[in-house]
Amino acid sequence: MLPLYFIKVFIVTSQDVRVFLDGATNGALVISLGTNVKWKSIGLDTIKTVILALSKLKQRILWKLDIDVPFEVPDNLMTVKWIMQKEVLSHQNVRAVWTHGGLLSTQEAIWKGIPIIVMPFFMDQKSNAQILVAKGVGIYLDIKTLSVQTILHAVEEIFYNESYTKNMKQLSSEFRDRQIPPLDLAIWSIEYTVRHPNGTLVTPLKFQSWIQQNLIDVYVFLLFNIIIILLTIFFTIKILIYFYYNHIYTASKFHKSKQS
Repeated sequence: MLPLYFIKVFIVTSQDVRVFLDGATNGALVISLGTNVKWKSIGLDTIKTVILALSKLKQRILWKLDIDVPFEVPDNLMTVKWIMQKEVLSHQNVRAVWTHGGLLSTQEAIWKGIPIIVMPFFMDQKSNAQILVAKGVGIYLDIKTLSVQTILHAVEEIFYNESYTKNMKQLSSEFRDRQIPPLDLAIWSIEYTVRHPNGTLVTPLKFQSWIQQNLIDVYVFLLFNIIIILLTIFFTIKILIYFYYNHIYTASKFHKSKQS
């Protein structure tokens, strides 16, 4: 049971983070769920479970936590409200990152060659997690079944099973193997577009009409289909009602003629 006294989460300087990571002789884990996933919405009970699990580890943990929590933070854990993720992942003692599986976070981890613990929430995150697991560079962590045991298993597996690091280094090498660096490619693309305003890199919107640019033709087509569907439903119901009342009228007329 963790003592319940209020611990504030401070925004720390890069120097503070660097000193903390420099002392991670057993390796360090970075926890960052991006900007859209908030620990506040995940809940204090889950946060308490995470802290309890992390307190049992030999590794140091740098955790981007967006709220203040009423739990004691163990010595091997530093909580911050913001980090320079690319800078942190470049530190020599960082061995793994626990993230939500967003595209940018995934690309940063692959670029740095850091294996991933993936805890997806929505959109493309689950499919990204499945790809990482299939490639042997990540471990899937389900928020619905999160517990001290599942957290410890994921962290220990990714730290002590060297295949994850080996596979990620290979994937990183493939990802980095480009004819020109991405920044140089971006600069060249911009300059090319300026030099050739009607070239292949110009958006097709430039050559489309106002109707095409605003998808008016698509909306008209969809509206037409909706109208057709509604009219079909209307006339179908009308025909059914007609046959229903016609059947009642015929049956009633037959019954009266039989009585007379």
